[in-house]
Amino acid sequence: MKRYRFAVALLCGTGFTCLVALLLGLSPSAPLSVLLFLCLAPGGIIADLVLNTNEFATPVALLAANSLVYSAISFVGLSISAPAPMEMKMRVATMKLVFPVALLLGLVCIPHLNPLWPQGMSALTMQEAELRQALPLGMLLDTARDALRSKGIEFAETTEGAKSVVFDGGKHGRVVASAGDHVLSAQRQTAASEFPCGYRIEIVLVFSPDGKMSQQYIHRFPLCP
Repeated sequence: MKRYRFAVALLCGTGFTCLVALLLGLSPSAPLSVLLFLCLAPGGIIADLVLNTNEFATPVALLAANSLVYSAISFVGLSISAPAPMEMKMRVATMKLVFPVALLLGLVCIPHLNPLWPQGMSALTMQEAELRQALPLGMLLDTARDALRSKGIEFAETTEGAKSVVFDGGKHGRVVASAGDHVLSAQRQTAASEFPCGYRIEIVLVFSPDGKMSQQYIHRFPLCP
């Protein structure tokens, strides 16, 4: 008899997790997005602890962990509300839940519908490569300006009066310019995302006093809530 209670709890937990993920993909209002994100937080914390990573859990781990969390909650709820459930009722409930949960599980595996799956990451990699190729080391300052303008990228310019860190990309490195160096900096927005973060491309180009590019930093930068 308990096996059907376990089955119903597992189906409820899995179905709820899949539904939350799919609702996130519908671009709901900001308050609802925050609520949905919080619903996925318990599993995210558990998955991060198990995987021992500093980044947000992978989609599969996140979905699996949340399914287990909400399945456990469902099992406790069933045990409290129906301490001695009839085997037939639990069997019928299991049969009724199998198809809709299977449907939700199938939909959540479609990247276009589920924002937990990475979106546009291949295109982001290509954009980075194209920018690095278009802005090689040794390029002249005026040529670099023209290359950025041709791509519709707005940029800022500064001339450093002393040696300083002009950009800190964390684990991806930082850019240090010397006195007299000329720095072009820009940002390029992208459609790429890897839940819960979006991405932009940071562009920092350092030119020595003779007008030639001495440093090139072109790398994705996560935008996380």
